[in-house]
Amino acid sequence: MAQSYRDPTFDEVARREEADIRHAAWIAERARRAEEKRTDPQYRLIRRRRIRRLMKQVLRGR
Repeated sequence: MAQSYRDPTFDEVARREEADIRHAAWIAERARRAEEKRTDPQYRLIRRRRIRRLMKQVLRGR
């Protein structure tokens, strides 16, 4: 005989676990991309220039 009743608690727990797994994968991918970006020499050069420009503005009183 087939089961006619399905426990909604089980479905909710499974949905939350899947969401947690997806979220953890998303966080890991984001961290990997950020690390990759930080090690890019071009990004580092642009960032250094931007910081230097902003510091000049601060020291001028803007």
